[in-house]
Formats: sequence, C-alpha cells, structure tokens
Amino acid sequence: MPFHQLPLNLFTSGSAHSQSPWANYDLEVDVASGIAVFFGGEAAVSTLALQPMYGRLWHGWYNAPGCHAIVWELVKTLLQGPVSSYPERLPLSLGLDGKEGPKYIASQSGTVMEHTCHLAHVLNNSNWSECTPVGQRFSSTPMQLMIIDIGEVPTEDTTLPPRSSRYSSLSIIASIASIAACAMCARVEDWSSFAMILLGIVSSGVTSFVMSTGKITLTQLSAGDAAPPGDGMLLSDSRIVILRGREEDVNAVTKGKLRLKLKGGRYTLPLCAFIGLSQATLQLIHMPSASLPGQIMFLLSLLVSGGCNLYLSAKKHDVQSSALIALLNTPIVKKYQTNSRTTAAVLACLALCWKSGTPPTLVFQNIVPIQTKPWKALLKLLDKNIEEKNTLFTIGDDDDDDDDNDLTIEEGQRLEELIGDAQAAYQRYIQDDVLPAGTV
Repeated sequence: MPFHQLPLNLFTSGSAHSQSPWANYDLEVDVASGIAVFFGGEAAVSTLALQPMYGRLWHGWYNAPGCHAIVWELVKTLLQGPVSSYPERLPLSLGLDGKEGPKYIASQSGTVMEHTCHLAHVLNNSNWSECTPVGQRFSSTPMQLMIIDIGEVPTEDTTLPPRSSRYSSLSIIASIASIAACAMCARVEDWSSFAMILLGIVSSGVTSFVMSTGKITLTQLSAGDAAPPGDGMLLSDSRIVILRGREEDVNAVTKGKLRLKLKGGRYTLPLCAFIGLSQATLQLIHMPSASLPGQIMFLLSLLVSGGCNLYLSAKKHDVQSSALIALLNTPIVKKYQTNSRTTAAVLACLALCWKSGTPPTLVFQNIVPIQTKPWKALLKLLDKNIEEKNTLFTIGDDDDDDDDNDLTIEEGQRLEELIGDAQAAYQRYIQDDVLPAGTV
C-alpha cells in the first residue's frame, strides 16, 4: 500500500486492526484507551470543586478522565453520615474545606489560635500580586502584608453566592475538543467510540451542572455581647494578614466552616455517583475493542480535557480566593510588599494599634521576638509615636534613656537601619489610612 494512502485509509475505514500497517501498536492503544480514564483523578476532583464558585451551567461539558475519583468522593460523602447532613461533609470531600490555616493572634483580647480554618488558609495563600512596595533597604527577610477590613458578614440565610471568572473560559477548549472527537468518530462510522466520548461529555456535564447550582454558605460563631473587636493577625513565615472588624465577623475567617448545599438535595449525589460509575465502567469495557481511529480520538479528547483540569487545579487557590472573598461581603483589602520583617512588624502595629490604642508590644514581639537593645529602642520609639498619634515618625532626643545611650557603635548603626524601615512603614500607613484621600 502506498505510503501517501495510509492516513486516508486510517481515518476513513473501520476495518479490522489486522489490516492496518499499525497493527503492531494495536495492543498498546487498546490498553491505553481502556485505562486512560483512570488518570487525573485528583485534578478532576479539584476542578469539580470549582464549579459552585463559577456558577456557570455550561462548564464541564467534555469527556474528562478521573471520573472514578469523583465517584469515590461522592460515595464517601454519602457513607460517612446521614444523607441529610451531606452539606457539611461534601466541602471536605471536594477540598473546599478542611485545610489548616496559619496562627492567629488577637491584638485586643490576647487570644492565640495555633491553627485556624480553611478560609484563613485561602486568604493566606491567595493572589498577592499588585502589592504596594514599602521600604527601599535590601534585606534577607522581606515579607508580604495584607490588611483586610471586614464589614458585616452575612448570616447563613443571606449569604452572598461566591462567583469567580478566573480562567472560566478554559473549559470551552476542552468542550470543543470533545465535540470534534465525536464528529471524527461519526465520520469513520465508529459508533462505539462516538457513544463513549458522548457518554463522557454527558457524565461530566451533568455532574458539573449539579455542582454549579450549589450554594456555598459560611457557618460562623457568634460572639458575646461584651466581646472586644476581633482585630488580629494571621502570621506565617513570610506573610501577615491583618484582620480588622467585629469579633463575630473575624470569627468567620478564623473559625468558620463552609457548607455546600445542592439543588435537588440528597438525591443529586447518588445520581452523579451512578453516572460517573457508569462512565468509568462502560469506557473500560468498550474502548479497547473500538477501532484505532476511534481510540485515538478518545485519547485526544482525554488529553485535552485532562490538561485543562490539571491547569485549573493548579490555579484553584486563585479561584477560591477571588470567589470566597464574596462570603465576607467583599471587604476592603490593601496589600503590601515590605523590604524587611521590621517594616512589616511596624506596619502591622500601626494597623492594629493606631485606632484601638492597644500597646504595640504584643504585636511587635510576635513578629520580631528578638530582644536586643536596638529592637527595644525601636519599640519604645514606635510606642511613643503611636501613643502621641504623630503623623511623622519622630525620633526625639531623650537623654534620660540609658538603654539608648548605652548602645555600641554597631548597635547604633543597626538602630539607624531599623528606624529607616520604621519610617517607611509609618509614612505608608499614614498616607493610606490616616490622612484624607489625595493628601500627601
């Protein structure tokens, strides 16, 4: 058979594999088309978990691998407790809840939580681009700082539906690839492959449709009538998240639990699990016996959709942060890239202590636990400036301060560097939070 006729014969004939010059590769393709559906399970679950955040009913209509992992998570959700309480367990199964957040320190009440909930984890790992730079001195310990002013968080009955548009158009590519694969199978009259790809489209689409109708709510803990404001900070190695607001609203971030309630209630989960199980079983049985062109189209559709799922799962933190921020009633957020840990510590002290009158010692020492003379001298200056509400960071001249006069040359130079960092943070905070807009 002439070589130039091979592609035409390959894609226009449904004849037996033994008649193809690629017959030696039939066994490998048979096995690959049968087991390919079992790859990409983790990415498939992560992508499915994003559907209620997108809220778009046309998402997920493509032949995707990993349906067995989705079936397992849905069945596990059903078996772990009463069906009526699935809204609490489903977010844990899909990875929408259950992550451990960073340490939280309340500046006014003194409460210390070594671990916080999933929403705190999402905020700490959210998109930190477009940060305002603070400070110019080079340091080996730069830090990022985010200030979040939380308004009144809606109750569970009036929760805002979280929505995100990040990377939402990516699934169109996978849908087009799956539809094109179906069309090619119809052209070569491989109706078995056509049916299996279509089954994958319908199975993934129905499950995504059900999830996209889900409503995510935030269960929060009420605070006592005499509770002080919940101002505090989430503290990790290289990031600080300042939370300012009422105690019950801050509790929503540090202690709140996410719930996912689907339209159709308890009946939709068994339906989705049954459809996914049918997809995995039928594709495993029928695809190894399909024609070579159909198998290739099937594998290509899985390759494209699996790649889309993998990319979306890698970007899940960005999608979650942009969507779940709606649960906090879209608070005011400021982000800073500080040149040193000192600058971040001073900025945190100003954010938590300027308006409340809280001494900055607790905040400062939790970020910078060093107790050398230069640090002690800087903390005294910071405390004095905040107490006097100075709009410029003043050093002053206190001859009676023996600690400052007893500094060595090296300690004095170190104090000058720390003061420079503090002045940069002070100037930025006063400009952003104290002075009227447009005032320099």
